[in-house]
Amino acid sequence: MAKTHNPHKAENTTRADTMQKLMPKRVEKTFQGFKVNLSQTSYPLYITTFGLEKSLARLKKQLYEKKLYVITNHTVKGLYKDLIDCALKKTGISPVWVSIPDGEKHKNLATCEKIFTKLSQKAAHRKSALLALGGGVVGDITGFVAASYMRGIDYFQMPTTLLAQVDASIGGKTGVDITTGKNMVGAFYQPKAVFIHTRFIKTLPKKELQCGMAEVIKYGVIRDASLFDFVGRCQKSIFNCDQKTLAQVIHKCCAIKAGIVQEDERELSLRAILNFGHTLGHAIEVLSSYKNISHGEAVAIGMVFAASLSRELGLCLDNDILKITRILQLFGLPIRIPEYRVRDYIKAMFRDKKTEQHIIRFILLEKIGRVTITPLHKDVIKKCLNNVLREQKVITRIKRKTLRGRTPCKN
Repeated sequence: MAKTHNPHKAENTTRADTMQKLMPKRVEKTFQGFKVNLSQTSYPLYITTFGLEKSLARLKKQLYEKKLYVITNHTVKGLYKDLIDCALKKTGISPVWVSIPDGEKHKNLATCEKIFTKLSQKAAHRKSALLALGGGVVGDITGFVAASYMRGIDYFQMPTTLLAQVDASIGGKTGVDITTGKNMVGAFYQPKAVFIHTRFIKTLPKKELQCGMAEVIKYGVIRDASLFDFVGRCQKSIFNCDQKTLAQVIHKCCAIKAGIVQEDERELSLRAILNFGHTLGHAIEVLSSYKNISHGEAVAIGMVFAASLSRELGLCLDNDILKITRILQLFGLPIRIPEYRVRDYIKAMFRDKKTEQHIIRFILLEKIGRVTITPLHKDVIKKCLNNVLREQKVITRIKRKTLRGRTPCKN
């Protein structure tokens, strides 16, 4: 049976280890942060290496009353409950914890119903608030529950994975998956505030850090060539969880996303560029039944395919694809498309929210730092996908022949 993806599950991790990793060696003097300014609302986004007390004190100031429900998964609760309870106690809040199973396969309406029921049983009302403590799955579910429960209550984001910190926690996209597609049921519903602590990343296993880097690299590809170059130079510092480097990277990614969301909150035009790599990536996740491959890994593969499709259409250079491939491999991310049937890929992609009849809005590469939104007929995508899969098979056969042709050296 396939293992459930578990962002914070590292070997020999204890609550004591976690608390030690989250304690700052020295207190920084300032928060990095800014406001996300939208037409109907605005909210602050804080990025810090502080201890949690200051963030939760800020959160308390935005509550209507001392009624806070922490939505998290079983693993994150095991790691952080004592720490969060202790910090909240200093603000006079005793939170109610609502824990859900780990993994994308639980990002569904059934999980939402369990949360709705728990909130009702625990007397949550319209002046109550939710705190999403976890990765992208927890954030998406919590936002959707907040948008739906009693027709809308407040919620806050405190993302604990790199992927959620640079992407999923910002912009108000909430939702769940259904059998036929990813994020097909949801709402645009903005949080009251986002609190990003770089020290949470110190408790992540390397694979989860790698997956978050797929989204970081995406920002460089679509909007900022200097960010793309910076992360390529700083691979060692990022894997060592250097706090200054992480804060720089996260701040830049958040600023890019906030700027795009401010211009196009409901993804009518510009915001679609954030889906670079996601069209094929989501199809891979659906076809794998959300097993054995993470969102970040699927997006990495999707970015290489989007770049290959761009080259086929004469939009970018071979060197651009090479740069993207190299940086993804530098961070240990996959680039090879899983060998599902092409017709299954096409079917999965055309269930996406960005499609209309036989046309899909595909995000294509012009050069590192700039992309374009291009309507493509499914036959164009199908042709390129066939070509890429055919090339992969040829390369695999060549490698196998090379390995068979090698003979052991005789001493």
